[in-house]
Amino acid sequence: MSVESDSLQIALDNIQECYEALVDRAQLLVDGYWHEWRERNKQIFNSGLKPGEANYVNTGRLAPRLKKSKITHRVYLEWLDWKKTTYRKYQNPRSGVQIKPNKRDGYTWTTISKKANAWEKILFDKYEPLFKELRKALAVMADQISMLKKTIKLLS
Repeated sequence: MSVESDSLQIALDNIQECYEALVDRAQLLVDGYWHEWRERNKQIFNSGLKPGEANYVNTGRLAPRLKKSKITHRVYLEWLDWKKTTYRKYQNPRSGVQIKPNKRDGYTWTTISKKANAWEKILFDKYEPLFKELRKALAVMADQISMLKKTIKLLS
């Protein structure tokens, strides 16, 4: 190996460590969202109200997840619709339906509100700005990692 490829390998290792730290931070945020979301759903369920009653509120449907691609090894932060349907009874209960983001703006409340309940807007507004920053940082770092790997391969 040459001096250039050795220095690029050191840079690659540093960027990969930073990438893993960002993934851990994203996982903590997702876990925080899930904790708040579950608590709210428990409150709704334990209220004892039945559908059709005056103050009845539907349980939550909207929650994020981290998706790790097996091919590219990138991490994606996406929103899912976890609505219970008769069809999903026969599927994996841990699978939700991915909500597609806007091409220009990403995830916005107007795209999400079609699938979410009104009380979930508070959680969405709290977490989505943080998720948006992490998405950008993860994408940039993943691009740098792939470019450094290609460059090291060329120099070797």
